Amino acid sequence: MTKRLIKRASVVGLSACAVLGGGLAQADTSLAALSTQATATTASQQQQQRAQNLLHKAVQHLHTKGPAAVNDFTYSPEFIDRDLYVYSLSASGQMLSSGGWSAGLIGQNVREETDDAGKPFFKQMLDQAQQASQGSIEYFWYNPNDGQEEVKLTYFEVVDGIVVAVGFFPGLSTEEQAQQKLELAVRTYTDNANLALRKFRNRQGEFRSPGQYVFVLDAAKNTVLLNPEFTEYNGRSIDEIADVRGQQFLRKIVEQASPDQVHTLDYWWLNPSSKQVEPKRAFFQQVDTDVIVVTTQVLADAPLNKKPK
Repeated sequence: MTKRLIKRASVVGLSACAVLGGGLAQADTSLAALSTQATATTASQQQQQRAQNLLHKAVQHLHTKGPAAVNDFTYSPEFIDRDLYVYSLSASGQMLSSGGWSAGLIGQNVREETDDAGKPFFKQMLDQAQQASQGSIEYFWYNPNDGQEEVKLTYFEVVDGIVVAVGFFPGLSTEEQAQQKLELAVRTYTDNANLALRKFRNRQGEFRSPGQYVFVLDAAKNTVLLNPEFTEYNGRSIDEIADVRGQQFLRKIVEQASPDQVHTLDYWWLNPSSKQVEPKRAFFQQVDTDVIVVTTQVLADAPLNKKPK
């Protein structure tokens, strides 16, 4: 049985008030967008915590009971948390157990199985597992809850040569998507800067997604050319803006940016939606005298200072 057939078999069956005045309508739209983003952020963090808790539980069970404990991941409801489940792989790629759709692959070598974008994600996880005892991977997968192909994030840990994993749909945009967004933003800005700036401002456009947006720095004048999320910064000196630790991260971005390479920089920011201090990661590249930046939220426990792929 192929993974796509298994996935198909597993599928389970703002309003907005009209306000007179363009300014008030725009304000309502902005508040609705912030509220939606805050809800998405909270839901993603809850999903992440559930996945980490379930993985920790499975790892402890394997440590205590030995290799035969992987059988419980398939049959015991203790290792299923609503839409989340545990699966395990041998070092060579054989599916040993699963409490989800991949139970139909138990006994098969899945190393070369691909996601919905054609990426051999099991192979990626197994390769990482040879270098580190724990980690995470991103891949595209069918989400039966909303019937769409979405990014899925899987955490894994190696116990006595066995790879134990739990995956979830984060709901927030990922670093891979941030890099893709930057590539498109650089290309669009190079072709027509004025048109690109208009697109970057559009809250419903291709350059906005939960936890991500594009902003532009003027490296010649050392000012913020455009920040569509924090418009009060537009036109201000980059030296006037710092993160919660006092780091002048915009200054560092301008100093590190180059036209032929994507760079990253991490900083900490107070999220006005969730009212929490959160880790952020900026992907950036220089275009003429400007620097195009895509900022994205870093999920908790993700390694900082990760290099672009």
